[in-house]
Amino acid sequence: MASTNVADIGAGSRRVSLRLKRKSDEDIQVATSEKLQKITATLAIPVGKPSVASNVRAALCDSIDYWKAHQGGIHSQTMVATGMLLNGKTTPRDVLQAQVIITTVGGGLTTADDGKHIRTEDQNEKCKNLVTLKNAKKLGQPIGVVVGKQPSKKGEYMNNLLSIKLDNHYNVLDWFFITDIWEERQPIQRDGTSFVHYVVRLQLIDLDSMPWWVPENNTSENIHTIGEFKCETVTCKACDAPSKEIFKQGWCCLAKTCSEFFRFADSDVDTEKLEYSESFLNERTAWSSDRPLSELVPRLPTLGKRLFGSEVQFKRGIVCPTCNYACRRISWEGWHCEKGCGFAWPMPPRDVPMSMICKENVVSMKGKSAKFYEVDSRIQRVEHAVAGYEVTTFYLPNAPGDVDNANFIGSVTVFRPLKSTLERKGGLNDLFSEIQKTTREGDVKLRRNPAFCRGSHMEELTSHFSCNMGADYKFGVVVETSNGFDTAPDPVMKALGRLTWSGAKAVALTTDHIASKGMSVDAVSMPDQFVEFNEQLMLGYFQGSQISYHDDGEKELGPTVATLSLGSPSIMRFRGKRKAGFENTIGNGRVMLSFVLQHGDMVVMHGTKIHKHYEHAVSALGIRRYALTCRYIRPEMIPNKERREKAIKNGKVPAHWQDQAYEGEGADASHDN
Repeated sequence: MASTNVADIGAGSRRVSLRLKRKSDEDIQVATSEKLQKITATLAIPVGKPSVASNVRAALCDSIDYWKAHQGGIHSQTMVATGMLLNGKTTPRDVLQAQVIITTVGGGLTTADDGKHIRTEDQNEKCKNLVTLKNAKKLGQPIGVVVGKQPSKKGEYMNNLLSIKLDNHYNVLDWFFITDIWEERQPIQRDGTSFVHYVVRLQLIDLDSMPWWVPENNTSENIHTIGEFKCETVTCKACDAPSKEIFKQGWCCLAKTCSEFFRFADSDVDTEKLEYSESFLNERTAWSSDRPLSELVPRLPTLGKRLFGSEVQFKRGIVCPTCNYACRRISWEGWHCEKGCGFAWPMPPRDVPMSMICKENVVSMKGKSAKFYEVDSRIQRVEHAVAGYEVTTFYLPNAPGDVDNANFIGSVTVFRPLKSTLERKGGLNDLFSEIQKTTREGDVKLRRNPAFCRGSHMEELTSHFSCNMGADYKFGVVVETSNGFDTAPDPVMKALGRLTWSGAKAVALTTDHIASKGMSVDAVSMPDQFVEFNEQLMLGYFQGSQISYHDDGEKELGPTVATLSLGSPSIMRFRGKRKAGFENTIGNGRVMLSFVLQHGDMVVMHGTKIHKHYEHAVSALGIRRYALTCRYIRPEMIPNKERREKAIKNGKVPAHWQDQAYEGEGADASHDN
């Protein structure tokens, strides 16, 4: 058969070549999986169990203080490293023994054409990871080390530096401290290049303890005491800098600026096969530092007399005292073991008094303008007279490239209640108390739901807690419907009544203003008729909670969205989307409208294209906030028949609540806010 020159291969042959490559990749994956399974079969059982473990990275980050790196390997506080992750990715000379760890310092890599990370230059000495590790070494800072794993098969894990089976993806080892940091030339990379990177050596602090990760059939391996070994230090004749004799193949200078850097007396030394010397690996040093040695396992939280249970510390995770599994705060009512051992630590938040909410509102306005708002010059602002409220509407401009069709595509109307509206019997202060009670007693079950990477070891939860009522609403984060409106608690239906009124009022106000002023608006985006809501999403915010930038642009939604804010103040921001062309007109932040939301405020967004061209975010400023948001879910846009029928049924407002519909405040409502 005649040979074929690669340059002569045509399009059809290229397709064949690609198919062959994919098959080859599959073969490699199968071979790798089989190899890992064989390795796992020979792995030893460790002598103990980790003091903290989890299969979800965020759960471990939430539950311990010393390592909170949701991404990356090093966690630091005030530029001092406090925790380190050793995951499946390692370099050839990395070491993980019973009492010693040697690993490269991460950072400074670039993404190659194949999507993998590679070093393209010497590691910079100003690299943040390196700086934090050097600071930790100088201070003798204890480093909590976490070991990750590589999957071998479903339910079984391993790490290529350990010869033991791991039951969980993330496992806390123990407290270590840094003994050495140095520079060395990395082993040749897959592209044939090699650069200088930094390496760190850590030693177990408590040398008298038995490391749990030691194989149970070999508990004495690599266990040594202080003074048993000594690694010699040699001064370089070329640069006068001292370097330890760290390699088995002999001494070399470890000062990168030296002309003799990484050169061995024996020119035949193969630097690709370097091994650390026995004296360097086995040398032991006493830990000495003024830095405190904290507990690896934090204590369970307790609710002090002056606390309310929604302060920032109560959104953190816990370590289950029964099975040592790291558990996130998923439920508003408290913690439950995520591994399923049955342990629970209930802590429903206490009611926050209105006096504290009022103080928070005052603090939130320090440094703010008298009218609460920051507005881009292209937004048109209009004040309205409505009994019991100060009402302001902001008309949002069209995308820069589409202004010829219409100047405005939507409105944001803010209803700010007067003092009498808040304080009267059955007013917004009472509604806040009722909402606190119904969530505390579990009539509305608020939960944090997966925000992304659902079901994986990288799963992250929303910052806020939520519960959906009425018709199903799936807004990127799946929130299970707990109640139809026929069984919803009274406070939910009272809020629905207020939001239905404010939605209708906002649409009427904007429609009248547009007509009277002859404004250029997108009539398809902003219809002049209001459609009553059939869904309510309740969000609960602890201190420091937020909902990041998003839009409510799902195709099932009607054009009007209304939100009632109860409790602590927050800041709501609107920014133009990049794809709408706003980045060239308002700077990098793209924030065009922001305002403080105080207790009792209602915000109505009207216009489908708001969600096409803008996104909004909310950041809580106090210790307890609820946001109750209503929408109209269009049943005809739900393709699934069962879900469509359920949406119609659950979203129907009972007749007795229709008879009690909120109709605004009386005309004599006080104006002394």
